[in-house]
Amino acid sequence: MHAEPFEYTHADSVSHAIRLLEEIEDSQPLAGGQALIPLLKKRKIAPGTLIDISHLDELHGITRTDSGVRIGALSTHREITNSNLLARLVPVLPAAISKISGGIQVHNVATIGGNIARAHPAYDYPGALRASEARIHIAGPDGEQIVPAAEFFCGACKTCLGESQLVTAVEIDSWKQKRCGGYAKKKEPASGGSVIGIATDLLFEDADSSRVSEARIAANGFQTHAVRITAAEEALRGCIITPETIESTADAAGNDIDTDVILDNKKASADYRKALLGPYVRRSLEKAISN
Repeated sequence: MHAEPFEYTHADSVSHAIRLLEEIEDSQPLAGGQALIPLLKKRKIAPGTLIDISHLDELHGITRTDSGVRIGALSTHREITNSNLLARLVPVLPAAISKISGGIQVHNVATIGGNIARAHPAYDYPGALRASEARIHIAGPDGEQIVPAAEFFCGACKTCLGESQLVTAVEIDSWKQKRCGGYAKKKEPASGGSVIGIATDLLFEDADSSRVSEARIAANGFQTHAVRITAAEEALRGCIITPETIESTADAAGNDIDTDVILDNKKASADYRKALLGPYVRRSLEKAISN
């Protein structure tokens, strides 16, 4: 199918893009276009104007900050998976993004900003951002704001973004001691999205320790938006990593889960997703400590 006719323009800066979004009725930003263009072609959306922001230098780059790392909204999947800085400071993020399905075009063109603004339940970024306690930088007509990932993702394809607002960056704090990250994913056969995807971010007490200071474990594809698996986190916090503690953490993962909020659709039933939770928590932990 072909998209409905639309107007095209490009922004000269973030502030210009926001002004255009505010002034032009029924407009949407265009970055990598890997989520937007299929929706246009299927005519699930039909904006009157696309505002191209893909060339804005201020939205590019992965840089070290005083507290950790800043990832520009136009950073591509490939840039994130290949970043030595992220592999060192926040390993759960490249571990998760390397599992995104798609060919060279998707990984070389699709962006972190576009992906999280779409906020599809089966996408892989949200769980990694929840696990790493990322903060999302947003710019809009009323200025800039910083929102925790826990508040940014609000439901299936829903975020806290208001009209004429853009994601400009993602910021994640570093950890002074040892840090490990892993991601385990059960793919949907057709789309390659997550039936369930478990992101694990482990912070250790010191550089040589195997005792966990903080465990952050989050799931994609399990509910309408990425959620922390708090029972598993509590089971692992303060423990030394052993095969036994990994097994007990996996066993605890399903505790206190409200089965009424587990996704139940044509991709997978709620019962199936719940059955996958423990095994994929185990796999994610094993991947984290093997890296």
